[in-house]
Amino acid sequence: MNNPISNIMARGWKWFVIVGAIIALIGLGAISLPVAVGVTITSIIGTTFLMSGLVQAYHTFTIPEWRIKLWYVLSAVLYIVGGLFILFKPLAGLVTITMLMVITMIFNGVTRIIFGMSNKNLGGWTWIVLSGVISTAIGLYFFSMLDDPTFSMSLLGIFVGISLLFEGISFVFLGLQMKKVAQQVQ
Repeated sequence: MNNPISNIMARGWKWFVIVGAIIALIGLGAISLPVAVGVTITSIIGTTFLMSGLVQAYHTFTIPEWRIKLWYVLSAVLYIVGGLFILFKPLAGLVTITMLMVITMIFNGVTRIIFGMSNKNLGGWTWIVLSGVISTAIGLYFFSMLDDPTFSMSLLGIFVGISLLFEGISFVFLGLQMKKVAQQVQ
């Protein structure tokens, strides 16, 4: 019997492995060049802010009421100024974005601790609290290291590289699992 799902898995598993290997290699490249990756990401964010600000500025011409228009103008100016700052000062933008990422990591850890402690009736609440404690501790450690320029300019690129590496590895394993399932069904 010819199962359409096994046919899809039999044909598609190779692509998961290939794409996973490519993503993992890109992750390794990002880990080896973290500042370049961080500056690239920062430039993308700066361009996105600038474009968002320009679109909002253009949109203000369609708003007749000045009070509503004022908020759009202020928002547009903030996006444009932020985008230009990041684009003209990419290393300062990289450090700023890295600091925001570390602060978000600390905040996320603290909220998980609070959530876990306030929901002790949930199964696994201790794991939630533990993950929050670990995230907060790592975030505080990273925060203490932000004075080191090499560390603060490398952290974003290393995070992205590690994320891509693990994503690539998971795609490879998923592809190999698909191959195994397809062979079992046939």
